[in-house]
Amino acid sequence: MFPSLTIEGNLIAPAMVDVIAAPQENTETQQSYGIRKGLTIRDEISTAFRVGQYHFLAFQKLENPSHVATVRFVQDFLRETFGFDDLASHALPVSLLAGERIPIVVIPPSEEKLDRKSLSLSTDRSRSAAYALQDYLNAEDEALWGLVTNGRVLRLMRDNASLTRPAHIEADLVQIFNNDDAASFGALWLLIHRSRFGKSGSPAPNCELERWRDAGVKRGIVARDRLAGQVEEALRILGSGFLEANPALVQRLRSGELSLTTWFNELLRLVYRLIFLMVAEDRDLLHPRDGNPSARLLYQRGYSLAALREVCTRRSAWDRHYDRFEGIKIVGTFEI
Repeated sequence: MFPSLTIEGNLIAPAMVDVIAAPQENTETQQSYGIRKGLTIRDEISTAFRVGQYHFLAFQKLENPSHVATVRFVQDFLRETFGFDDLASHALPVSLLAGERIPIVVIPPSEEKLDRKSLSLSTDRSRSAAYALQDYLNAEDEALWGLVTNGRVLRLMRDNASLTRPAHIEADLVQIFNNDDAASFGALWLLIHRSRFGKSGSPAPNCELERWRDAGVKRGIVARDRLAGQVEEALRILGSGFLEANPALVQRLRSGELSLTTWFNELLRLVYRLIFLMVAEDRDLLHPRDGNPSARLLYQRGYSLAALREVCTRRSAWDRHYDRFEGIKIVGTFEI
């Protein structure tokens, strides 16, 4: 849905990002984002996109911009595009600080990866930009959320005690502005607008980002509990169907040749593989972004689980209304 955004770990649940990206156009939401009178949220995002694109394309034209030039671009870009009007310079490795508690680590675009060691941050050149931000967030009690960028990608991060399980949301600015990816920009704007980090002087957890994170965790718990019951039902239906269609399988279970534990584990593995495939399909993760459109369409129509679910839905509807069609002879089979 947002081709230029990458969600890693459990920073904010993907389902929650979808909710954030479709805000209610009401007075309360508009005021919380500081929308100017006479404009809607969509109007504000559209204007911010053009302003941000102007800054980015001008920066992109620079030949091998320095660290100082990149910091200058990031400062103007964040201020005029995302409402960061309280940015101040800070000692490295943090280049900028907003509201005295939102660190922004900046490296030049010549350092292509945020997770590789940086030559421009400090004398400790073994640290990457992402690690430098994470280290700062973990060490400073008042700093809970922050940003790191090389001018080409922009990453949102949070205080996270686990350094082995990274969690972040990253935006590919090159793809957003060169390809006019307005959908990804809209989600990014709604996620990292200055107002989402909370007001200066208020407790760090008192911000929309933290509330969204907590809401996503709660949604995940509810979804997990609901999924447990659905998995149990899937095991029952699939298991019954396989046994009904395979007398030899029934005999192997009765004789002990195949243990119930092994049978159950095989069913469970199948169910979770189906869940994995459904999630990958729904998030459009099975094909490369620049893949052949005809191959994508062929899979969608002829091989996907989504197509199978559609056929099952049609069959279910037919069964419910069979009495209306009694006496009609059906020739052939359903085709996907």
